[in-house]
Amino acid sequence: MCFDIFNIFAASRELGGEFEMAEPEEGDSRSSSNFKLHQDLAEIRLSQLLLQLAVFVRTFDDVFSSGEHAEAYSKHATTTQGENLIGTLNGGDLRLREACNKIIHTTDFRPVYDYTEREDKSGQQQRAWYLTGEIELTGVLHGKSWEATLNTPNFLEVVLDRIAFESVT
Repeated sequence: MCFDIFNIFAASRELGGEFEMAEPEEGDSRSSSNFKLHQDLAEIRLSQLLLQLAVFVRTFDDVFSSGEHAEAYSKHATTTQGENLIGTLNGGDLRLREACNKIIHTTDFRPVYDYTEREDKSGQQQRAWYLTGEIELTGVLHGKSWEATLNTPNFLEVVLDRIAFESVT
């Protein structure tokens, strides 16, 4: 899942770069089948994969937080919580477990886009939009609204570090 999520963002940036660097006489890469397919499916697939990953990580965390390896896991979890890396929650720091909770319970999932520009043959400016790697999430907890921004590439790094836990046997 981490691999697939990472590649959605990488493909988006690559497609934006191809558009920006193409010569005007090469045509408009936004009309390519790959570009259209990516634009049609990226957000939907990203949302599905992040939800699956968040549930997986929360379950992984719950399983290893109790039982015979709980103490070793607790130490590992402390060093792999993503402090100051994976995003913000209401202006403060967002840590791994809380990020998973926010992904699971979000009511509004908004990937952030940026664009590249170039001139076409007639001198008109054209834009191609691509995913930046950030996702804005909003929701409500106990009647109180919350807003989070997830830095997805860093989130994936922290997830991979967390699930690399090896119990001391």
